[in-house]
Amino acid sequence: MAYSLSRANVDSITDAELERSTVKHLPKWDDIPADFRNGNLYTQMAQARLLDYPMPNASVSLLPGFEDDGACKAIDRCITAHLNAFAPKHEHKIAGVGYMISKICRLLPV
Repeated sequence: MAYSLSRANVDSITDAELERSTVKHLPKWDDIPADFRNGNLYTQMAQARLLDYPMPNASVSLLPGFEDDGACKAIDRCITAHLNAFAPKHEHKIAGVGYMISKICRLLPV
């Protein structure tokens, strides 16, 4: 079964998961496409978010289901909760969160 991330998944992050972290929506390593394992614009965004680096220069277009006013807060909570997890290896976390981001929005280099 192919990995997917729905708005309901993004909205499901609890305060406890945000505080302590989670991997509940992180894709399994084998479900992450090679271009995310090797690094791309999405993984650069995940890495920048984790390490508080400048974000890559890209335009962001939210996908259907994620474009309402409340989506940005829910997306940030979901991404943060997964980036703060210690359980997966760093490479898995960055590739997985990058892949999660690709299920939420489209990034185009500027």
